[in-house]
Amino acid sequence: MSILGKDFYKDQIERSYYLTLRDLMMGVSINDLIDDIDEFESKEMYEVCAGIHKALKYARKKTYKQIKKELNEYEIKNKFNVISN
Repeated sequence: MSILGKDFYKDQIERSYYLTLRDLMMGVSINDLIDDIDEFESKEMYEVCAGIHKALKYARKKTYKQIKKELNEYEIKNKFNVISN
């Protein structure tokens, strides 16, 4: 696999990680996210699954404030709109 290909997959995992953390902040349940993993696995979208797993593992040990800080840092790094509050 080329370096470009690896970067593409890494970007997909990171985007899925970020979106999953946002979902958690917006009140999406862990059970719904686990259901999403099953759906994405059936579609062979393994990078998305990896991002969801990574976010759930991270969030399990963090507070709301720590997750929000992680999202803000990701958004600044990637020039997205920063979550306020």
